[in-house]
Amino acid sequence: MHLKKPTLTRVSAKDIAYSEIKERILKCSFKPGEQIVEDELAKELEISRTPLREALQRLEIEELVERQSNGRLKVASISVQEVKELFLVRSLLEGIIIVEAIDNITENDIKHLAYHAFMIKNNSSENNYEDVDHFGGQFHTTLYTLSNNQTVIKILFQLNDKISRYRRLAHQVDTKKTSDEHETILNFIIQKDKINAELAIKKHILDSMEQAVMGVKQYLESLK
Repeated sequence: MHLKKPTLTRVSAKDIAYSEIKERILKCSFKPGEQIVEDELAKELEISRTPLREALQRLEIEELVERQSNGRLKVASISVQEVKELFLVRSLLEGIIIVEAIDNITENDIKHLAYHAFMIKNNSSENNYEDVDHFGGQFHTTLYTLSNNQTVIKILFQLNDKISRYRRLAHQVDTKKTSDEHETILNFIIQKDKINAELAIKKHILDSMEQAVMGVKQYLESLK
């Protein structure tokens, strides 16, 4: 019997460049407003200019890269106004998500959410922001999947890329408060209390907005 060899998916140079540059932008290795020097970046990533430009065009569409009046590119700027807009829209969309998720949730799903809530709390006690952020993301992504609202999910993933960058800048995050809020949300989900679950998740996101606003103000002030 001959076993069929697994098919290997070939990753293109432009996809590699896109992923690498995007990660650096979201993690703030590339700072807001930083100039993108294509020759230097192509050399660093060991790719030609053509796939690099294709990757940058994709990031420009996603508004993570901005084209200046002289035609050159820079990392997208940040503003307090954008923070407020992003988090407000996210709070409204996640309100829709949680109501629809409650309709579809099973006991196994609740166990899955409870695990993430536990890990958030466990890492919060050690002020481990990176892991709190990771498991918080998993908690919300689980709700996205359960809602099965593909339109809202698509918009949220687009928003969350930008939000991720702002959260990196707003590193002064109260992990204890985040932990408590996820437990509160989970309890309302278990009770199938849609009204309070929606209110709780909106409050959680708007509280995060206030932290992000403070962080961005401090960051912008440090540049003066």
